[in-house]
Amino acid sequence: MNKAMSFIRLDFITVKPYLTLKNLIIFFGVTLYMTIVSSNATGAIGILMAFAALYASYPFAIGEKSSIDVLYTTLSIKRDTVVLGRYLFALSLDLFAGLFALTLSFVVLTIMQKGFSLIESLLTVFALFFVFSIIQAVQLPIYFKLSYTKAKFLAYLPFLVLPLMILSFTNFLSDIFSAEWINGLLDWFSANTLATALAVGGIWLVIMGVSYKISLSFYRKRDF
Repeated sequence: MNKAMSFIRLDFITVKPYLTLKNLIIFFGVTLYMTIVSSNATGAIGILMAFAALYASYPFAIGEKSSIDVLYTTLSIKRDTVVLGRYLFALSLDLFAGLFALTLSFVVLTIMQKGFSLIESLLTVFALFFVFSIIQAVQLPIYFKLSYTKAKFLAYLPFLVLPLMILSFTNFLSDIFSAEWINGLLDWFSANTLATALAVGGIWLVIMGVSYKISLSFYRKRDF
């Protein structure tokens, strides 16, 4: 795990030159604008976490240009360390972006003397973290299989496909089940938050575990 944590720092150093002052000002400005316009933290959190999800692919792009995978092999960095570190880097970036947007929104809304719900904002962070991490669970095996240039088109498809799948699934539920039944199910989830959280967390762990195993299998088969 220590090696994986060190690899996270290495990925951050790789991406750091692209976190220019101009980009940071843009991120800050977008977060500020979304918070002021909507008078809540939801939009700002969503936008910033979307940016973070895009930045998570940068180590693959930079690594391909500089043949950094060859360097990893030369330095005897194990491939499972590379894969685990890359997953942890992507997840850390998502979570940091969400919490940064939440903090900035809190400051802005407090100055504006608007209401701020910490619980609602935290739920938004974790809900979007779940969504974006699931998208990345699809993306990362593609990157490890094909490398960035070959994979970038396929890897961005989940950003389009997942919302369509959610919409289609919602329409399917509304066609099969009555509104009363769906509302009753939502009420049960609300009343049993611990069971809901454990179920969602279990599903997330299974998806991420399967994704990691697939990525590791692909990466081990590549020649550098």
